[in-house]
Amino acid sequence: MQYADRSFPRRWHLELTGSSELAAQVLLACYLALVVASLTAVELAAGIVLHPSWTAVLGTAISLCLLPLFAFTNFSFGYLVGVAFTGMVVGFVWLSYFTSSRYDPAIVRWSALASLLAFLVPLLLQSWPAPRMFRIKKKTMDVGVKALLVIAALILLLNFRYGFTLVGLRAAEQLRGGIAQPTLLSYATNNVIYAVLPFAFAFYAQRGSRLLAAASLLLIPCFYPALLNKTVLFAAVWLPFVFLIFRSFEPKQASVISLGAPLALGLLVHSILPAENPIAHFVFGYANERMFAIPSIAMDYYADFFAAHPKTHFCQINIVRMIFGCPYSEQLGVIFAGRYGVGNLNASLFATEGIASTGLIWLPLVMFMCGLVLSIGSSCSRHLSPLMIATSSPLALMALLNVPLSTALLTNGLLLLFLLWYLCPGEQAKVRNYLERPNDSPADFRADCIVEGVPVHCRRDGIIDAIVDGRVVVFESWVDFFKFLRQ
Repeated sequence: MQYADRSFPRRWHLELTGSSELAAQVLLACYLALVVASLTAVELAAGIVLHPSWTAVLGTAISLCLLPLFAFTNFSFGYLVGVAFTGMVVGFVWLSYFTSSRYDPAIVRWSALASLLAFLVPLLLQSWPAPRMFRIKKKTMDVGVKALLVIAALILLLNFRYGFTLVGLRAAEQLRGGIAQPTLLSYATNNVIYAVLPFAFAFYAQRGSRLLAAASLLLIPCFYPALLNKTVLFAAVWLPFVFLIFRSFEPKQASVISLGAPLALGLLVHSILPAENPIAHFVFGYANERMFAIPSIAMDYYADFFAAHPKTHFCQINIVRMIFGCPYSEQLGVIFAGRYGVGNLNASLFATEGIASTGLIWLPLVMFMCGLVLSIGSSCSRHLSPLMIATSSPLALMALLNVPLSTALLTNGLLLLFLLWYLCPGEQAKVRNYLERPNDSPADFRADCIVEGVPVHCRRDGIIDAIVDGRVVVFESWVDFFKFLRQ
């Protein structure tokens, strides 16, 4: 069988492959601008007056030089993490122009940007899939996920034994510090909330099992009376939102939209409603302040504190503390709460594994190693669809922005999520079978052109026929065809 070996028209190729990537790059640049605007609004709302200058604008805009890295990679868990942490570091660079802290802002800015580059390289460019030594059938996985839902319900009931309080959000902030749970139950609860239930929701929502998807989702806010944590309430809205966004947009574009939409909504609500309005207090206070501003502000506090205090050398990890000791008798969050008056301030890996543990000189190397660790998640999920990866990871992603990497992996379930991804059967075979046309023979196929080695025939109604693995496969549009090629 021979095909017409004609090159794809250059203009069409740019429109079909370049426009999607260009849109993702523009959205990413807009997201970074939105982060800066949101941080400015948060600072002004806290009574801190900022005087933006061209130096600050141009200095922060240097970070846009990192955006081409995102263009040279396909969507993955690393892409999601990269977008989130780029926003965090850009926010810190912006704040460093207005800080009254004792560190040298110029040195810290360049160290942070160099560390971000070192962090992104393994995250975005590591494309090696984890070897799957054994494969679980879909029915077996379904039984396993149902068993995890039962375990999650039992852990919920155990939490209720140690407290059950129905109060508003403001009262919850005051009462949350008094909640005491056994350490083992606390670990199990966080793993269930951040990994098991989001994974179960994504698993069943993608397969159209509405009842089980709804049960998985509703179990998360049920933990609120026991934990008094706003995250579990927000998750009930955010997980379905991420699912719908990734069903409606190209994955790389959806990655930015899913993070930027809460920021934009918070700014809109903040500008329209008075600050004392409970809706404005919740949306702006949680989305703009807690989710996005605090991680950048924490980097500023950590850089200030450790400019004049001894480094931790990773003693925030309990095992390291037990073996080598630690210059601090209390946890860093408690120390920062007393010094800066911002509550129990935990921070991301940039602040804890980086600034606090090793200082600015070794920060890029440490961030490169952290990027390698997180790229394991991309390797474990290469066989899964972007919809599955994105919908099951939002809560774990937020944990990464707010706690050390060691805590996110063990306490907040990121390591368990990697394992679930590794075990979960892929969806690509299902997509191919659904699109295959069994009545058409490849021998009768007439190709109009060859795109990236795939013979393609374009019908007048816009439907695309292609030969994939010796079968005729149908795509509704060129966009769907190129999405398939990227997988």
